[in-house]
Amino acid sequence: MKLIAAAFLLLSFSLHASAQTPPSQPVGIHTAGVDHVGITVPDLKQAQAFLASTFGCTPVTHIGPFNMTTSLSPDRSRPVAARAASVSISMVRCGTGSNIELFEYARSTGSQQVPNAEDLGASHIAFYTDDVKAGVAYLKSKGITVLGEPMTMPSGDTEGETWVHFLTPWGSEMELVGYPHGKG
Repeated sequence: MKLIAAAFLLLSFSLHASAQTPPSQPVGIHTAGVDHVGITVPDLKQAQAFLASTFGCTPVTHIGPFNMTTSLSPDRSRPVAARAASVSISMVRCGTGSNIELFEYARSTGSQQVPNAEDLGASHIAFYTDDVKAGVAYLKSKGITVLGEPMTMPSGDTEGETWVHFLTPWGSEMELVGYPHGKG
């Protein structure tokens, strides 16, 4: 009898929870989440060392260099002559979040300028921390450029969230973010 009561109780909690969840839109691909983010860096060893010493990221794979035979045309519609001699790839794992895949292209004729935040295709990686202010102090102690002061949202959907952006040694923009008491 206790087993039946427990099953009934579990079923009623399950139905109650699903009744409170709004119906989701149809999804074409069901995912467990983001596996990794890929970024191109000028020097794999430098990027790995920075991510290891600053965030405790550990290398998990390294492949290449692979000779490049083609690249995509500017409109991304067809293959064209390679714009780099080779590519080397390394994956690093940072805590319990997504992995970061690092690409280094040898003798690239592609743009060597880091895109601005407003440029199409520009992106950044945000590292979660419970103490953004302490993170900023650490970055500054290592000579890393911090862009402004941490901002904390006073109200709304992201109440209590604090963030600040900084530059990697190779000039890419990244972020420290924290919301240790949850989002608003």
